[in-house]
Amino acid sequence: MSGAPSPTRTREFIQFIAKTYRDDFNGYRRDILGMADAEWQDRVGESLMRYKRTAVAAGHGIGKTGLAAAAIHWFISTRPRPAIVATANTEDQLQKKLWRELAKVNGQAKNKDWFDWKASTFTMFNDPTAQAVALAWSENNPEAFAGTHEQHVLGVFDEASAIARVIFNVFAGAMTTPGARWLLLGNSTRNEGYFYETCHGKLRARKPGDIERGMWNGFVVPSWESPFVDPSWVEEMKAQLGEDSDEYRVRVAGLPPRFDSAQFIPREFVTRAMEREVKMFDRWPLVLGVDVGHVNDRSTIVPRRGRKVLDGIRKLRGERTTDFARRIAEEVIWYREDQGLRANVVIEEIGMGVGVVETLEDMGYADQVWGVNTGQAANEPELYTNLRCEMWALTKEWLEGEVELPNDPDLNDDLCSVKRKPSGSTNKLRLETKDEMRRRGVKSPDVGDGLALTFAVPFDLLPERHNDMWRDDYREPARAHSWMGW
Repeated sequence: MSGAPSPTRTREFIQFIAKTYRDDFNGYRRDILGMADAEWQDRVGESLMRYKRTAVAAGHGIGKTGLAAAAIHWFISTRPRPAIVATANTEDQLQKKLWRELAKVNGQAKNKDWFDWKASTFTMFNDPTAQAVALAWSENNPEAFAGTHEQHVLGVFDEASAIARVIFNVFAGAMTTPGARWLLLGNSTRNEGYFYETCHGKLRARKPGDIERGMWNGFVVPSWESPFVDPSWVEEMKAQLGEDSDEYRVRVAGLPPRFDSAQFIPREFVTRAMEREVKMFDRWPLVLGVDVGHVNDRSTIVPRRGRKVLDGIRKLRGERTTDFARRIAEEVIWYREDQGLRANVVIEEIGMGVGVVETLEDMGYADQVWGVNTGQAANEPELYTNLRCEMWALTKEWLEGEVELPNDPDLNDDLCSVKRKPSGSTNKLRLETKDEMRRRGVKSPDVGDGLALTFAVPFDLLPERHNDMWRDDYREPARAHSWMGW
């Protein structure tokens, strides 16, 4: 009969959907959306139901955009007045793939007549406040992602590897309610950045309690784990690209590339050093590299002896100049009295660092403290733009050897975050500045700078304790002035 109400728009059916599937995303995909099943989607769906933050790094063709669209449809169908924000790496990806996929998913849904799909909105028929919005991001307008503070919030970021960190930082403010959920999906096209950290790095939950502390439940889904990918395609990619190639890692294995062409220190250098154990030799001098943070940055103290960075990295925030100087003095005293070691302290003497150096000198440590201006000329000015570039180059050279780093996520990320800049006609090494890093959404590499500072001043090996010539780990005579620990 013409004009008869839709049987799916009744109060009873709407309440049935909400009650039955509010905590059953996987059942909703199968029963209401009629989507084909995949084991990896069940695992991710379980995470989306239970936890606030879920991230998926994947190979090609596994069905991640379909899952993203299904998540939007489930959330808006089972929550009162939900606020849903969807974005992607590009406007094309957002409109032509994710938003188009949402229209496709809705077209086969049992409750498809609940919604009004438009170019940038997806709205519930009986409540205009229940809405999903397709929102293109811009570093020039991150505030567009602020102000979402409903009880039930869902963020869906597709191809999240290429989304700027500032967008993540702003949207994180929406995660304040128990009903908030955030889903990231994409190929791991970069070996740094916020998305990398959620699936492979320091933001990924690794032990009990991490998720409750705001960490991400991260998944890596290779193409061969999806029933939607033809196994012959995986074999073709393996033959064409090589299983060890970065392109295969990104496109098929769901892993990040080992090396970015602009990245100064390859991540594999750092990873190997963190997996290695190096025997300590008595003649290696102890150097403390001290990066004095500005107003909003941390200050760090990084101890290195020869080929080994020690476990006692200190990270301090909000310290006044005199308090931080006393903290450094405490480290010097501890190494002297507990370890029997004289600490050589190298401090970046810029800004607040000047006061730290002067305070330590007044405290009687003048013969153990070296203040350096990293913006000054390098010791080899024909090779490096300034001393900072030279320090980092020596750090990279050191990491190529048989050296050991502690398993510190901040140190890992800092060492791999600095990018090389075009050198122009001079052919001198030029690295991006801290301000340039901040502009692309990367924090100041304070722990990495602390390590680099240990190479700013050369220190001789300690005096021999025996008559025999000291030899290194490979039984080779030590070099004169072997301050890098080789």
